[in-house]
Amino acid sequence: MAIGIVPAGTIEPGVLTALKDGIRDVFGKETVVLDAAGPPAYAFDKDRGQYLAAAVIKRLSEEKAYSEYELVLGVVDADLYAANAGFVFGEAAGKVAVVSITRLRESFYGLEEDQKLFLKRALTEAIHELGHCHGLGHCYTAPCAMFFSNSIVDTDRKGPSFCRMCAKRIAGLQAP
Repeated sequence: MAIGIVPAGTIEPGVLTALKDGIRDVFGKETVVLDAAGPPAYAFDKDRGQYLAAAVIKRLSEEKAYSEYELVLGVVDADLYAANAGFVFGEAAGKVAVVSITRLRESFYGLEEDQKLFLKRALTEAIHELGHCHGLGHCYTAPCAMFFSNSIVDTDRKGPSFCRMCAKRIAGLQAP
């Protein structure tokens, strides 16, 4: 089965292509970019000025058109939060994950854009959340995609691939 990527709102085509190719390479599964869903206005919390990640996941989970996919990754350019966190780069539940690209841009921190770094961050966080969909927990190996990111510094310490142990666990889960 394939992995589906759902842009929620407007996401640059280059970002979607980089995610599609990178996810395919890491998981060895067909990965497709699906038609864009609308912006996640339903998840907006006006008091926080952020979007509830769990609400985006719930909406993607309920969409029948995505049920044929093994995993579904929503990609949003909106600042996400979780009930127990001031912000999240992404979140996963079951076979659905969501990643925000907002805080992955250098401009969010008042710095000059670096497209290569931005795309690495986006892929790293996408792989991380899809790893959770495969049942992986957080890893203590800093370069591993499953390392917990409490800040952009943590995201930059890791990469878009799994450590040996996490890769072994993923391979075992995907075995025929």
